[in-house]
Amino acid sequence: MPASILDLPTELILEIIHSNNSTDATVTIACLGMTCRRLRNICQVLVLERQLPVLRALVRRRRLFIYKNSGSIAMKDEDLDDVKEIYASFHKIKYAPVTFTVQDNASVHGLIFHANTVGHININLDLLAEEENWYKPLASLIRVSSEKNMAGLTIRALPHSYFTPLPIPKTPSSPVKNYLSILSRLKDRFFAHKTRSPRPGGIGSTRQVGAPERERLPNFTGVCFSTPRGLKSFEIDSPLPFRGACLPETLQALNGGYLIKLSLLNTRLYMSDWSHILPLLSMPLLSEFNVGDSDIAFRDLSPFLLRHSSITHLDLSCSSPIGPIVPQKGFLPCLEVITGNPDYLSGLLSGRRHLFPHLRSVVVRHSPNPIHWQDKALDDLLRSLADRKGPGTIHLSIQFFQLRWISKAKLKSLSLDCVIESGFPISSQMYDSFFSWLPVKFPYVQELDLTWVVPPDPNMWTWRLDVLWDFCPELQSIIVREKTYQRPAKAVQ
Repeated sequence: MPASILDLPTELILEIIHSNNSTDATVTIACLGMTCRRLRNICQVLVLERQLPVLRALVRRRRLFIYKNSGSIAMKDEDLDDVKEIYASFHKIKYAPVTFTVQDNASVHGLIFHANTVGHININLDLLAEEENWYKPLASLIRVSSEKNMAGLTIRALPHSYFTPLPIPKTPSSPVKNYLSILSRLKDRFFAHKTRSPRPGGIGSTRQVGAPERERLPNFTGVCFSTPRGLKSFEIDSPLPFRGACLPETLQALNGGYLIKLSLLNTRLYMSDWSHILPLLSMPLLSEFNVGDSDIAFRDLSPFLLRHSSITHLDLSCSSPIGPIVPQKGFLPCLEVITGNPDYLSGLLSGRRHLFPHLRSVVVRHSPNPIHWQDKALDDLLRSLADRKGPGTIHLSIQFFQLRWISKAKLKSLSLDCVIESGFPISSQMYDSFFSWLPVKFPYVQELDLTWVVPPDPNMWTWRLDVLWDFCPELQSIIVREKTYQRPAKAVQ
């Protein structure tokens, strides 16, 4: 008589497991596989075999898209005919459920968990049910996705519900408050820029305390090598990751240590929410930051940007300046590309020649609140760019969405070496104003991209190019869609 189930042969254990025909058999088998290594090896394959039909059904209903390569062809349902397919490496996994079921979510969770590597995970939620029903399954998907090494994660879900500020009361019993307090105690470790003190009689380490830890893995040569852990990019286009059970998992993923690109859009967080969340975030390797939220006060955003001095691309196009914009010395020293509306950009660049020594591209887009548009803001921005003494040419892209600015702008030339890209079609009545204004305002422009300004019919505007060639001596080329117009060669006398 065997003392335990582990004394039985594998064939008999499989017979016992297969005899379980209950509705939650998959969960029971998965829990059994967590008890010891032998049962794990037996139960893991059984769980995956039960999940394969669910995955095939999701692929067939076009709720799950699996891409093995970088091409646009997704796997078909008949391609998932072997458990070995789940252990493969995938370029992209896209999950777009309509209704929530525990079985579907568990199968997708298992696919992400067991995959060897995943390049990008895209979760698009069609919120037909109550948003609260999505918090726990979405939290589990965020957790398992953040554990894939150097993967990208995108979450899109735009519910119609009204959201209240995050519940962060003063009572210590709140789970959100407890989580935030735990992370706040780690701020010194995350944000400090100190170096480790040298050992007595040895060589001191120069690694920053705020730099991400790496797991040391021994190999057979006796030499340890390191492996990265955590997401490489995180794009949030939804308020759900900051709600309910998702919030702790989202904060944990954001503080993974290897995040290079972060995009925050449509979070619907209040100004008070950002004042609590931003101080808890640390991404030492962050280089691209897109904050598409108009309710962040600059007094809260500024310390976050100061801590992340490695940012090279900053997108503020969907944000409006709240409060005075006074960047401190050493603010974003590595910044190369900045995007925003004239009000925000003029506040950051006007009268501050010492900031952003590596700036090479400025993209001016329309304000989230066009009613508050100020003609003076764009004039001040262009004047500050012209006064900069940095080396190189600045690529300037302007969306001419407010054509009245062209007619009201002061016709004072700017000694700005730039490449101009315009992004809004203008009417035929504005052609005279535009083609007269451009060479006067930017006489030293070197390249023009008028793809989104002029109409497809070249007969309506090509005859005006002579004005640009004559009054812009540095202008070498004009790009319009697939065609590039080069400066005509001077005739030999």
